[in-house]
Amino acid sequence: MDRRDFLRVAAAATALNTAPTLARAQSKPVIRVGLGPQQPTQADTKRVWEPIYQAVCDRVGAELRLQVANDWAGIATALANEQIDLAQMGPWGYVLARINGGAEIINTMLVNGKPTYKAIIVGRPGLSIARFPEDAKGLSMQMLDVGSTSGWLVPTHFLKGKGIEPKTFFGRYAEGSSAAAAQMATVNGQVDLATGWDTHRNIMIRNGTIKADSNAVIWESEPLPNEVIAIRKNLDKATAKKLQDAFVAISGEPIAKDLPYPYTGFVVGTHEPYAVLEKMGYDLGALKRSS
Repeated sequence: MDRRDFLRVAAAATALNTAPTLARAQSKPVIRVGLGPQQPTQADTKRVWEPIYQAVCDRVGAELRLQVANDWAGIATALANEQIDLAQMGPWGYVLARINGGAEIINTMLVNGKPTYKAIIVGRPGLSIARFPEDAKGLSMQMLDVGSTSGWLVPTHFLKGKGIEPKTFFGRYAEGSSAAAAQMATVNGQVDLATGWDTHRNIMIRNGTIKADSNAVIWESEPLPNEVIAIRKNLDKATAKKLQDAFVAISGEPIAKDLPYPYTGFVVGTHEPYAVLEKMGYDLGALKRSS
């Protein structure tokens, strides 16, 4: 056998030996993950959360493809339309995706070991309100986008429960801000009031973005069920179970230290705690009952 024949045989053998490896690589499942705008920028959100989702995908033997939505409503729409397989999303976004597209919860996130948080309304420095909402009439209000649980659904439901139409009660009313921008708008005195949630404000304080006295909490809700990990309607049950178990498992592994403050892990989630938010949606007409 001359050198050319030897090289041809060697190349053929190499191809045969590597073909199964390539086939296995090509058949590796892909998990498309969508995140809401938790951090000030999309790049920040991806940087903070990508290690966690990479660990989950590694555990289930899948390839990670991660994207960050511009707003909470967008991530709910993407999951409902099955453009992504799995989403970390706000409770109201999950309800929207469940009603509109059959999305299912697999895990609830823990904050300081608890599966709950609170919606808040903050005021600019020096703002004095003895009674809320009565004394807030005519003040400016910045709400988050309509896909936000604490930034729109819960405070709107609270106000309308008091017989108040937010769009006319406040002197200047706006929707659609990010959580960080809304907080900063009160800190800088650009608006009198803004919606948000305690977890996010505490993160900003811890990170030094704002100080505890940079603005003041004017109102807070009763405890609400935390953010969720939800899956698209037609994701196969075996994969769903593997993902659910992986999220629970990493809570006790070294990777858990990479969870951003104050998140501490994940537990198995069920829809029951979120039914109260679904009712709020129907009360406000944001959800429509089928005839």
